Order: sequence, then structure tokens, then C-alpha cells
Amino acid sequence: MTRRYALQILGSFLALSSQKALASTPKIGVKIGFVPISDHLCIIASKLYKSENFMIVPIKFASWVDLAEALRAGAIDGAFMLAPLGLMLRANGAKIKTVLSAHKNGSALVARSDVAGLKQLAGKKIAVPSKFSMHYFLLDTILKRENMSADITEMAPPEMPFALLSHQIDAYIVAEPFGQMAVNFKGRAKNLLFSKDIKPNHICCTLNFQEEILSKPYFNELLDAFRKAASFITKDHAKSALLGNEILSQNANLLKLVLDKEIVSYDDLSLRAEELEELKEFLISKNLGNQKLANLEINSYLEQI
Repeated sequence: MTRRYALQILGSFLALSSQKALASTPKIGVKIGFVPISDHLCIIASKLYKSENFMIVPIKFASWVDLAEALRAGAIDGAFMLAPLGLMLRANGAKIKTVLSAHKNGSALVARSDVAGLKQLAGKKIAVPSKFSMHYFLLDTILKRENMSADITEMAPPEMPFALLSHQIDAYIVAEPFGQMAVNFKGRAKNLLFSKDIKPNHICCTLNFQEEILSKPYFNELLDAFRKAASFITKDHAKSALLGNEILSQNANLLKLVLDKEIVSYDDLSLRAEELEELKEFLISKNLGNQKLANLEINSYLEQI
């Protein structure tokens, strides 16, 4: 065996060993929290995007409180979260940053079929998922616009359709598919307004990460995975709904209906400081924010990528 031939064999062996070592190296698992709503459909990136550097690990939460606490405690690497809730977490010391909107629009003001119109909701009981939500902001906007007041109560989204149909509440505004669950139940409820008609192209949930994740070498690729998922959702409603059913455990037909009716949109995930500033001022005006929120510099929370 010549020296040259021996070196070639050695080189091939080392290359093969290196490939095997890389293949056996466990990928970095990036844990992303979400709640099972269509607003968080971009979590299907975990099914669509395969990387040699990381894998997206979806972590489903039943409540906003549990999701927020997990992100605050560092138990998860990132989360889709109500924009006002993210603001409050950052203001109160959580080492998180937001980078993208999770979607745009995405909710409906739903009432029983016997409610003739918006004016009939004056003084009535209307549910929102949280007062730290865009839904509360949107409801307040429309009530002011119509010079009305209402009895506003907080309620978990899965409870809203039954509460409406059993006359415990008169209307609710919430993320899909919980709005259309009631609307599609034997015609006993209807959409009074879509949130896109109250404030076109509004933000609602944002994608937040632990600060340290932003400096990781794979971070831009991770963001690209969510952007590609958003593009996929826009182009293929049927497949997106099926993937959403797998992860969100929501009815695929309802998810497709929400996408087909363009109640929620994913073609623009941009996030502007002005939008977050508006929410910050709203929380303060409603006495929901503290001095820490008042002192929060939005640009310290929003990372422009």
C-alpha cells in the first residue's frame, strides 16, 4: 500500500467518522409554549421545518397564567403570548424580548342569534379571555365608538360558547376557533363583528423569547421557520388546518373555516413599537399597569430583526 493511498483511506475514514458524530449529536430542543387557538397556528413550524441545528418542541398550555409563569421562570425558551401580557412580564423583570407578531386580526365578537345588533349589548354581560388582552382593548374601542357601556367579565375561552348558549353571558370576544364553535352550533349564535373590522390588521399575540436565545447562532434560522410556517398557512389552508388539528387538538374543519373566511391572517408578522406603546398606554389608563410598566421603554422589549 502506497503512502498516498493510505492517506486517502485515512481521510475517507475521518470524514465518515465526522459525519456519524454529527448525526449522533442531539439537536437543540427549543421549547415553545402556546395555547390551542388559531392565533398560534404558526406552531406548525415544528412539523414543517427540519433543521440540522435545532428542533422546535411545542409545549401546550391550558391557560394564559400557566404559560406566562413558565416563560417568566425560564421553563420554556419562547412563547406565543397575548401582547399586553408580554408587556407586563417584561415590565416586571422577565428577561424576555418580542420579535414578531404571531398573526394579525383573528377574533370575533359573537352574540346569541336573538341579539339583533351591537346596540342591544348596551349594559349586557360580555366576556373577554383576560383584561390583559387585545380582546379587552378591542371591546373597549367599539364600546367607546358606539357610546355604550357593558358588564365585562373574564372567562376562559373554552367556557365561552356554552356560557353564551346557556344565557350566562350575552356576548364574547375571543380568539378562534372558539367564536365559530358557537356560531356553527345549530344557528344559535352569530358574528356581530370581526376584530379586523374594529381595528384592521391589528396585533393580538406576539412571539416572545428568553433574551439569551437571541444570541444563539441558530436564532435567525429559528425565526425563519416561523415565517415559513406563516407563508405556508397563507397558501394552503387545508393542510395547515390538518397540521393544526394534530398540535392544537382543534377541529380541522373549523380551523379551515377560520382561514377561508380570513378571520385571522398570517401574511404580515411585522411588529411595530407604536402598536406596543398603544397597548401600554391602554393598560395604564385602565389601572391595569404599575409604575414599572409606565417606565418600560418599548425598544428594550421589542427586538427589531
